[in-house]
Order: sequence, then structure tokens, then C-alpha cells
Amino acid sequence: MKLKILFIILALIISGCAASVINLDVKKTSSSYSMFGKNESRNFYLPVSISDSLKLKWEAEINGSFPNSSVTAYENFVFINDLSGRVYCFDAGTGKVAGKLKHSGAVFTTPVIKDGIVIFAAAHSDENTSDLCYYDFREGELLFAKEITGRILTEIIKTDEGVIFNTEDGKVFKYDFNGEELWGYDTKSRVHSSPALGNNIIVFGNDDGEIIGINSKLGNLVYKEKIGEPFFGGTTIDGNTVYVGNDDGYIYALNLTTGKVKWKYDTGWRIIMVPAYNNTDLFVGNLKGELLSLKKETGELNWKTATGGLLNATPLITENIIVLPDLDRSFHLIDVQNGEIIKTTWLDGRSKLSPVIYNDLLYIGYDNGILRAYEFVN
Repeated sequence: MKLKILFIILALIISGCAASVINLDVKKTSSSYSMFGKNESRNFYLPVSISDSLKLKWEAEINGSFPNSSVTAYENFVFINDLSGRVYCFDAGTGKVAGKLKHSGAVFTTPVIKDGIVIFAAAHSDENTSDLCYYDFREGELLFAKEITGRILTEIIKTDEGVIFNTEDGKVFKYDFNGEELWGYDTKSRVHSSPALGNNIIVFGNDDGEIIGINSKLGNLVYKEKIGEPFFGGTTIDGNTVYVGNDDGYIYALNLTTGKVKWKYDTGWRIIMVPAYNNTDLFVGNLKGELLSLKKETGELNWKTATGGLLNATPLITENIIVLPDLDRSFHLIDVQNGEIIKTTWLDGRSKLSPVIYNDLLYIGYDNGILRAYEFVN
């Protein structure tokens, strides 16, 4: 009897270890949606028109809850992180789990894809460290796990040279794709704002209400400007303009080169959302549940829509429709031109993920760890 119990325990251990693997038959270089916000400047605009009729293709459940991240994708596979230290990979056609990775800590940040490698950060709650992990999903092999001083809670930037990220205690690092540190800089401040990159300048806010710019090539400080109240939302960059919202409800347009304010607009309530834009307008929501459209150049209000919910995840902007997650257990389809709510889809949990359209499927995620893929019906 004891031998039988021992065999069962051993089998469970072996199966548990075998389950922590992603091994895909893919090309080394292929189509991908490789990071949060699609590129290093965080662009949530997709220049296509979409239907307002959706059909659920599949639904899948993961182990833990989502942070305000998004899916990434490679060929026909979709990756997503959770707060239980896992990175899941799904077959985009069926929704079946194609593999998963388990690491100690919590994965707050969207997995970054570089060819056949997924890079993710696992932050440890009981100590001030994170593990930066490089995993080859073509070979099913962990390449590196670098210990980083500080907890990585905000989104990672991928560049041609490597990855850039900041930590909660204000350190900024750049690592190459071989897991080697290229540079590090200590801002000596608390940071909960995700960075963006444009014209070789990394920009983010800190808990002291400062905007920080760092040279991405050299790792030296370009500017540190006191703007206002703390920044908990991330930045997005369009040309030489940075957009970011703060804890006092202001949305700012800043000069990327100098960090100086071009204009600001008082939305009246706390902003956590990373702003999004199209060719002419900026879109930002606040925790009062209001979505605003402003002219990018001047900050003039186009329209404001009250959803009645809580808005903190970045929307997806298309030519005709905004796909807007709502913490009030729903997501909305909103007319880009006038802010009219076209349709609301109710969910069984709080909508968490920034929506992504990849290979004609819309990905939506909500508590507790439910990922959905929708098809557009014409």
C-alpha cells in the first residue's frame, strides 16, 4: 500500500514538472504581437474598421488572476501572464493550452516575444527581487533566469538591442538578448508607471509626480521634471509628444526631448490607464468611469462619455470603434467619432486585459483568469 502511495506521489511530481514547459513547432522569425502596446512607444491604434457584432470563438481559464497587461502572440499561439507566477500559451485556433511555465513569484508584466524566445519577469513578494527569465519555446528550454534587485511590476520594452524595464524602487535596466546587463540607472524614487520609448528616450513618471527621461543607448539621465501629483499610469509616445495621466486626474502632453508640459486637461478623477491615440485624437479614461476624447495637438475636448463603471485598462482604438474594458464586469464598443456606447458585453468578472486584435481575433480577459477570443461577424 505504501509503495502504491509513493508511486502516485512520484507520478504527480513528474507530471507537474512536465506540465511546466512550452515547446512549439514554429519558425525562428515569424509574425508576432511582441509586447504590451505593440511597440516600444505603446501604440494601441489599429487602422482598420471592425464590426460591432462579436461571436465567442473560445474561452479558456488559467490558474491565477490577470493584472492590467495584455496578450502577446507568435504565429498561431497566444501568450498571457498571471499573478500566480505562470505564463500560459494557447493555440489561437482552438483555445487549447499549448504549454505553460511556472515560476516562483508573480508575473505582473506582459510576456515579451523575440523570435522564438519569450521573456518575462517574476516579482517576489517576500523580498525585493525579481527574476528576468528567457525561455526558448522552440526547444522547450529555460535559457537564463537573471536575479534583478527590485520588483518588476510595470511593462517591459523590447528594442533591437534587448529589453528595458524599471523596478518599484526606481531602478532602470537594459539587458541584451543573451541575458547580460548593458546598463543600469537608479532614479532614487518609487515607480509604478510603465515606461515608453521614443527617439532614444525612455519616459515614465514616479510616485513623487516627476517625469523622468533616460537615454536608452547610454543609460544616463536626460531630465527629471516635477509635474504634479503621483503617476501610476504608464506613458505612450507619438512623435515628439508623451502622453500620461496622474493621480490628480490630469492628462498631460509633454515634450519628449525636454519633459516640459505642452498642455494639460483636468478629467476630474484619478487616472491609471495608459492613454491611447489615433491620427488626430487622444483617448483616456479615469476611475470615475468617464472616457474622454481630446485633440492631440491642443488638448481640446471632443467628447466625454460616462460608462458608469471604472476604467483603468487601456482600450484598443480602431478606425470606427473603441474596445474599452470596464472593471464593472464588462467591455464596451464605443463610436470613435461621438463617444456613443454602441454595445456593452457583460462578463462574469472584472475586465482586466487591454484588448488585442491579432489575426482577426479579439482577445478579452477578465477575473478570475478567463481569456476569451471573439470573432467579428459582418
